[in-house]
Amino acid sequence: MKMTRIGNPSEGAGEPARRARRRMPAAERRLVILDAAITLFASRGYHATSMEEIAGAAGISKAVVYDHFSSKQELYTRLLERIRGDLDAVVTASSDPGEEPGPARVRLAIDAFFGYVEAHPDACRLLFLEVQGTAEAAAIVRELEQKVTATLSASLGENALLFRDHPQRERQLRILAELLKSAIHGLASWWYRNPDVPRAELVDRTVWLVWPAIESAAGDPATVA
Repeated sequence: MKMTRIGNPSEGAGEPARRARRRMPAAERRLVILDAAITLFASRGYHATSMEEIAGAAGISKAVVYDHFSSKQELYTRLLERIRGDLDAVVTASSDPGEEPGPARVRLAIDAFFGYVEAHPDACRLLFLEVQGTAEAAAIVRELEQKVTATLSASLGENALLFRDHPQRERQLRILAELLKSAIHGLASWWYRNPDVPRAELVDRTVWLVWPAIESAAGDPATVA
């Protein structure tokens, strides 16, 4: 499992500071702050990281950080939202929406997911590991998790065969989406601790796990409880 930081791996350690010293648009400066924060939060944790340290890593003053984020919790919230958004975009772009549902399409999405995890270990440490012990992130994570389940449920629902004619189809789709999300996120956390496992092997095992669950939901309605 290759370990590289989020963003452009060719940037040196002083690149955020050099970018911050020149005049830049507010949106770009926010990215500089977030890039600095992600490494500190991932390596030191939420409580051990101060806004002053984030400002120093970004090459700006603490006052400028507060111009963009009213508190450390808001900065942390925006950071998690950015990571989740980037990850979702990568997975969404992995396959053609018009492609027929099937194991090949599932494999592409899962490979894209683990590809992001592999390329951005700091981001994934925050999203899947660090937040588990951070009370301040609990509400943020719950909201993000609910959005993931809702999005995945809607995507599954595009396949008219899944739970067809089931009297509580929407609820069944949400349950299946939660099952798939929990399994894949759990494997991402496990992989972070076991980086020697090849990505291809993890993708194979994940498809082997989740595709039968999806296929079963598209079976005979009378056999789908």
